[in-house]
Amino acid sequence: MSITTHPWSVKIGGWIAGRDAVEHGEVLLDRKRVYILPTRAGILFGSAMLVQLMGSINYDLQLGFLLTFVVTSMAIVAMYHTHRNLARITVRGASAEAVFAGDVISFELALANPTPESRYALNFSFVLPTRRKRGSIFRPEQPSAGSWVDLAAKSGQSVRLPLPTRRRGRRMCPRVRIRTVFPFGLWQAWAYVRPGLEAIVYPRPEDDAPPLPMLMGSGEKGLGVAASGEDFAGVRPYQAGDPQKMIAWKLAARSDDLSVKLFDAEAGGELVLDYFTLPSALDVEMRLARLTRWVLDAEATHMRYGLRLPTESIAPANGPEHRARCLTALALFPG
Repeated sequence: MSITTHPWSVKIGGWIAGRDAVEHGEVLLDRKRVYILPTRAGILFGSAMLVQLMGSINYDLQLGFLLTFVVTSMAIVAMYHTHRNLARITVRGASAEAVFAGDVISFELALANPTPESRYALNFSFVLPTRRKRGSIFRPEQPSAGSWVDLAAKSGQSVRLPLPTRRRGRRMCPRVRIRTVFPFGLWQAWAYVRPGLEAIVYPRPEDDAPPLPMLMGSGEKGLGVAASGEDFAGVRPYQAGDPQKMIAWKLAARSDDLSVKLFDAEAGGELVLDYFTLPSALDVEMRLARLTRWVLDAEATHMRYGLRLPTESIAPANGPEHRARCLTALALFPG
């Protein structure tokens, strides 16, 4: 019988999968969820106390017995405080902002400490799976650096955990490890939480995309703003995805904030960004990158624009909600 089909292996695998399930709402870190083991310093400390005890027995040193028992008692009390420093905290997934591929997602967790004791040196980090070794049953996991938080008594606080992205699509919040070694660093207590947070990763905009296609339909012409032109119309704050050629670098040299240059342009009619009209030499990801750039440019000009994909069509409109809808459709495009 293979070890992977052994009944005990099946039970252990099911238990681990259950612990890794997504948890919605507030999660209470009760004492059953908090694990504790000695740290490397704690193991060395215990070895030193054992050697000291053996020396005291061998040479019948009364002060040696006293020192060994007192220091060991302090270490045992520290184990209780380390475990209590993490227990009875509540964790809830708060928010996750959409980003472009290659940027960093910021998952926000809301923490609450209903107890009258303050909590110190809490480390929140993602536990990310690594490459599985050949012949291994389990996939090893490696915690990230994470963020350190102090939580006052009877108070709440939020913590943001960054996660780099590489591909477009949905990105679920990985498992979070909450760890503490307070107060002496001899013991480490930890717990796992899997918040029910999900972020949308948009395709990365094409850097040197061609200009927007011509408007469709005839409407009443008026004065609008565009990313390029002859007449300078002003600046607006920089938004994620704006091309570098639009940034007002001279203004950025005198300010800490980035701004984007805008120019006067005639606006009228409606613009349809069609997936099928793109050159056939472009693969799926390159087409999505170009359409993403065009969505950002069209939104910057305040024109009405729509999106046509093989899977769905979005009617022309404008505004932040319409922009997010188009970008989400591009992010979730199959292929």
